[in-house]
Order: sequence, then C-alpha cells, then structure tokens
Amino acid sequence: TTGLAGGTGTYAFLIGVGSIDESGFRERQFFMRDYGEEPSLIASLAAYLARFDVLITYNGKAYDQPLLETRYRMVRAQPPFERMEHLDLLFGARRLWKLRLDSCRLVDLEHQVLGVERQGDLPGEMIPYYYFEYLRMKQAFRLVPIFHHNAMDILSLACLTAIVPAAFGSPDGSMFRHGADVIGIARWLLAAGRDEEALGLYRRAVELGLPDALLFRALAETGAIEKRLGRDAAALEIFTDLAASPNPYRTHAYEELAKYYEHRERNYSMALEMTLSARGLSDSEHLLRREERLKRRLNTGTPKRRVKRRRTPPQ
Repeated sequence: TTGLAGGTGTYAFLIGVGSIDESGFRERQFFMRDYGEEPSLIASLAAYLARFDVLITYNGKAYDQPLLETRYRMVRAQPPFERMEHLDLLFGARRLWKLRLDSCRLVDLEHQVLGVERQGDLPGEMIPYYYFEYLRMKQAFRLVPIFHHNAMDILSLACLTAIVPAAFGSPDGSMFRHGADVIGIARWLLAAGRDEEALGLYRRAVELGLPDALLFRALAETGAIEKRLGRDAAALEIFTDLAASPNPYRTHAYEELAKYYEHRERNYSMALEMTLSARGLSDSEHLLRREERLKRRLNTGTPKRRVKRRRTPPQ
C-alpha cells in the first residue's frame, strides 16, 4: 500500500492472492502501474475472487479488508468480500504463540515458527517510498523487491494455513514441541468449556517443559480445573505444591487450601493456619475477613443447626 495509516488516501497498488489447484500452490499479483489503473485493478481482483468462497488473511479483518472495501467504494464498485467466509489467522496465531513469542507479526512467525529467515528483504515501511520512486522515475526494476516481499508474505500465509487451523481442528497438542504453545490450545479449549481436554493439554505442557513463570501459572489453572471438576484430592495436591515454594500464585494457593479445609474438611484450625500464611503474603481485605470469621468459629464453636419438626395435624 502507499501507507500504513489506512483511510481514503491510502491506495493498495499491489494485491497478492494465493490459491491451491490440482497442479499445486499458485500466486497471482495484481499491480497498479499508476493511480488511473485503480478501477481496472480492483475489477480484475473481484473477477478473480469470484471463483473462491473462503478468504484467508493475516490481520485482514482489521486492515486489508477495510482498506480494500474503502478503495471499492471510492470507485463506486461493490466489494467482493461479503459473500466470502473470512478466516483471519492472526487470532489463532496469537492463541498459539503469544505465550512463547514476543511478537506475532507475520515476519516473526515466519522466522520463529516456520524456520525461515528472509535474506535481503525489503522492510515493509520502505515499500511506499519504493513505489513513489517508481512513479517518479518509471523504472520497473525498483518494483522487484516489493513483488518479492509480497510473494513471501503470501507463501508464509499459506504455510501458517497448514498449521493454525489443524491445531484447533484436532487439538491434542501432538504437533507442538513447546509447552507454551500447548498451553495456548488448552486455554482455547477451556474457554470453549472442554475442561477434560484442556486438562490433558495442561499436563502435556508441563511434561514438555515451561519457563518458571508460566509453569506456576499453568499449575494454578490446572488446580482450578481439577476443583471445578470435583476432584478435590487432585486440586489439594496441586495447591499444596504451589504453596510450598515462592511464586506469584502462592497466596492464591494458600487461600484455596483454606477454603478446602474450611468447607470440605471442617477443619477450622487448619483453615486458619492457611489463611494466616496467605495473610503473611498479602494484606487484602477478603483475607482479613476470612481470618476473623474463622477465629469466631474457633472461639464460639460451630452453631448448631436447628431441626424443624413437622407439626402433627390435630386428630
């Protein structure tokens, strides 16, 4: 494009489309030699896309599609995207890799996930300058780095299309060797209410290995799942382990242990001990209220429940 800001002043002068047919993967690039060719460019693009039902992009919902729709409106043409199902891989990629990678930009995934490092690639922010130089000088060789950059983007998108949907289509985590990536799928399953499957992936992620910060978080989330599934013994073991070592979830673990001993075991002394341990790490109000309530119970005893007797009707 002629800029990254979007809006009516930004033109899409080169549009790349990749597709698969019986002969393999093909790329087609639509190029605008001058501003006057924009109506022809987007008409050709619409005609070409008419054969497809699904559109796959990377950040296309936020950038590419709105930009192109604006260009269609500017020339009073109908955008071809309404009838197409749009799959934006950015969302799935973030689910999978944001816990391991600092950035989920396409070029970063290309290097970190696909193992490809571009040599001599034109930085994206330089593309508008190269195109303006072409318009000024009319020297076609200036466009070669732009076409190459665009073609590499399409190829990387095709490779990610083979990974991201498959990861969520059969989410057993077997295709990943990094525990952090498996955690990403587990959280997606958790959000979908598939707790048992998520639990299996959390265990697999721990086996694969996790950095300490993510390990403690994964254990806390695993304990929460076990508790929600009614497996108190498993949850108790996890929270006991979490409480035994310094970590960001230690206070939470002590609080969960206090809840268990108070409500499951009715062991108010142990519940108070866990609460005091949590209070030693945090001075939150709800922990103070829990401490005071447990002390009252221990001082006064558990109130006896009144048994309501059914009245006997008069004979």
